[in-house]
Amino acid sequence: MKDLAALLRAKYEKSATGKRAQSRNDILVRQKEIVTELAKGWSVRAIWEVLIENKEITCSYKTFGRHVRRWQVKAPATAAVAPKKAKNFNWEPTPNKEDLI
Repeated sequence: MKDLAALLRAKYEKSATGKRAQSRNDILVRQKEIVTELAKGWSVRAIWEVLIENKEITCSYKTFGRHVRRWQVKAPATAAVAPKKAKNFNWEPTPNKEDLI
């Protein structure tokens, strides 16, 4: 019985689907690192360039950017939003003359 990984490689090694899946996996493996570096202030472009130069990923910048944007949309907000304080303003259409002076 052949290993599943060997079967997948044999079928998809040269096809676009296999390459696409491999690119996605390469990016997902580094997801936590990428998100951490983005939080530190690094740009998506800088991270992509370093990964390409070191041959860690083989996808285009456009593909890489789509994955990163998807993570950012799904990520919960880091800072809790404080509820707005109610303003105590009472409208009086006919003010007292003494208050106006």
